[in-house]
Amino acid sequence: MPNFSQYNETDILEQVIIGRYDTYCNEPEYTERVNIEQLKGLPSVKPLRQEMEIFRDALEKEGVEVLVPDQVGKFVYDQLTPRDIGVTIGQEFLLCNMARKSRRYECAGIFRYINKKSDNEPEILIPDSPDMLMEGGDIIVDKGKIFVAHTERTNKEGIKYIQDTFGSEFEVIPLETRSKSKGENILHLDCMFNPVGEHYAVIYESGFKNIPKPITDSYELISISKEEQTKLAANFLSLSQTKIINRKHPNFRHLHSVLREKGIDVIELPFDTVNSTGGSFRCVSLPLKRLNNGVDIT
Repeated sequence: MPNFSQYNETDILEQVIIGRYDTYCNEPEYTERVNIEQLKGLPSVKPLRQEMEIFRDALEKEGVEVLVPDQVGKFVYDQLTPRDIGVTIGQEFLLCNMARKSRRYECAGIFRYINKKSDNEPEILIPDSPDMLMEGGDIIVDKGKIFVAHTERTNKEGIKYIQDTFGSEFEVIPLETRSKSKGENILHLDCMFNPVGEHYAVIYESGFKNIPKPITDSYELISISKEEQTKLAANFLSLSQTKIINRKHPNFRHLHSVLREKGIDVIELPFDTVNSTGGSFRCVSLPLKRLNNGVDIT
């Protein structure tokens, strides 16, 4: 059985690392502000604990093995969003070069989970240069493709590394997002694009400079509004092709209704406090293993 396995965003989730909430805001000066809400004040640990424990319970109820990062130490005070640390691609784990220095030591908190289990050396890949920037929120593996967005957090050198490393096994699709100068403020790809079900994808079309043919050919697109995108409606976590976890929010009622009509069960959970930190369910989760078409790859 492999240490890592992920070929599709919507395959059955078997093992996942979720964020650690208990050290959040211990030292607010170390906490990166990523949205306007955080400038008004950072949330306390108590409501974060309540939401993250509800999330963990929901995952375990669905049979998912849940792991939590070890506390790194004095210089890392925010381990809530492990998605950006790395990404499982096929049967390998890519350790990302994150753009913000404040986050680069977070990887130490997951070492015992990625360097583990078997007598064989785990397949962990590390970019060749610190100039190759990439974050897991900008990378989506699905349907034989790797979608990777050029953003403030993932640069062209990082995209080229992914193309050079995985291009023989996957079709790597670079995506261009609109900048703040164009009226958009989107941190990562998974804040505006996310595969769901067997052949659908939720998308905020205005966030792209253009939508490439591999997306329009591969998916039936479900569009969301700017208001829905701002509330992170697209940042849900797929448990399988028939079930997702997303935030319970009045603005998401239409999207959830559409998804249910297409046969997708939406588990709605309270996540307002976590959302105010700049992330949602996909941000706070880092899948290590998904069952490819419901079957372990050995």
